[in-house]
Amino acid sequence: MCYEVKCGKCGKTTWGGCGRHVASVHQRIAEGQHCMCRDWPGVKLAQSSGGGAVVDDKAADKNPSSSSTCTIH
Repeated sequence: MCYEVKCGKCGKTTWGGCGRHVASVHQRIAEGQHCMCRDWPGVKLAQSSGGGAVVDDKAADKNPSSSSTCTIH
């Protein structure tokens, strides 16, 4: 299961956990608050023109569970 964590380097939000639910973590974080110190597997990052990020279908095909959603209680 993946979850949000604060980056010790930049202070923004990144992910921790198994790596299969990174896209769902990315979707929960406000735009501009994503840590870019490490990769976001399964997420296709938008160009600097804005528009946000989308799930990378090619990465999801390689790992079918990467598009699943985690709910943290």
